[in-house]
Amino acid sequence: MRVVSVPVGELVEFEGNPRRGDVDAIAASLEKRGQYKPIVVNAGSKTGRANEVLAGNHTLRAARGLGWSEIQCVFVDVAADEAAQIVAADNRIADLGGYDLGDLLAVLEAAGDLDGTGYSGSDFDALVRELAVPVALSDVDAVPSVSEGVSVSRLGDVWQLGEHRLIVGSCADVDLVDEVVRSVDPAGADCVWTDPPYGVSYVGGTSDRLTIKNDGLEDAVAIFGDAVGTIMVAARPGAPVYIAHADLVRPAFQAKLEAAGFRLRQTLIWVKNALVMGRADYHWKHEPIIETVVPDEVDDYCPFFYGFAPGGEGRLGRGGENWHGDNKATTVFNVAKPQASREHPTMKPVELIEPMLRNSCRPGGVVLDLFGGSGSTLIAAHHAGVKSVLVELDEKYADVICRRFQQHTGVVPVRDGVEVSFVD
Repeated sequence: MRVVSVPVGELVEFEGNPRRGDVDAIAASLEKRGQYKPIVVNAGSKTGRANEVLAGNHTLRAARGLGWSEIQCVFVDVAADEAAQIVAADNRIADLGGYDLGDLLAVLEAAGDLDGTGYSGSDFDALVRELAVPVALSDVDAVPSVSEGVSVSRLGDVWQLGEHRLIVGSCADVDLVDEVVRSVDPAGADCVWTDPPYGVSYVGGTSDRLTIKNDGLEDAVAIFGDAVGTIMVAARPGAPVYIAHADLVRPAFQAKLEAAGFRLRQTLIWVKNALVMGRADYHWKHEPIIETVVPDEVDDYCPFFYGFAPGGEGRLGRGGENWHGDNKATTVFNVAKPQASREHPTMKPVELIEPMLRNSCRPGGVVLDLFGGSGSTLIAAHHAGVKSVLVELDEKYADVICRRFQQHTGVVPVRDGVEVSFVD
């Protein structure tokens, strides 16, 4: 097959080409290092459409934009059905492939200058971060006991936990939360993953019968409304939002979200490995999660809202700029319950949270959790290669989060520029 130079004015783009390429990126590559592979052109004797480009339409468009007079081509002469097959195959086969990220990093390191490659310095940094093996000095779901003594944390504290932050205070403190989030990333939180109070008035198993704050039904709905307002300020427009909840509060939670303009995308389900005996006719063994943008007992299942915060343009989920995972995610997550959840009964396993963060938060991005609890979102963020900002109202649980993080990573928490060790 002979490569020939053809005037760009003699070539026509394939009518109805389904691909939407990045012409600017292709132009940058052509300008940097020229054309290193020819485009494929159908001669047209069998279709009546002479010099129709089958593979390389966006390269042709980029060359025209650069003012090139000629472009290198190889010719085929095929019927209309075979031409369509070539177009479909050229567009689809590349999509079916994947990357060995280690080899990709080696190639980018060897390239040195990334101009015209389609990769940016931030892409390189994100790849390095993704390939880094996070420190794990303890089991990801190991949670320290709640201290029965005086708390180290105080309301108003902002703990620095490596790249992460923990605010000891209320999710209703919009100004403080927004200030801390934007100190980590001025653009705001990339996504939200949070587990609000369930409205079950649960009393834990400690000797002083520790009660989870704001966990009565009326309190839970009111504080959730405050959280929605904070998300609208501290998260980027159109940010993916995940909210664990119980069926009892779903109508009230959903009403708050819809009234604020959040887009409810799907309900995700956490299917647990064991049920908990309760008063319901059918014992719970799953838990829904509301995916959105921006009962009177502890369930053994969990629903999650999944959707998007107000704002944003175009497709916000899979296939759009806010989706960073593969095409294999389903609505069901089969993950075992954490073993040590007696003192915080609604604790979520890191294995449940981490894949959601990888799907919806770019490497090095920021996830916001307005109900820090035992710190599972923090540990999941550590392993997913993203930064987190947590808010926890209860000083005792703020201590648990700090101690858990230090035990797991070896990083000593910092308050007001001073290290404060939570490990003896």
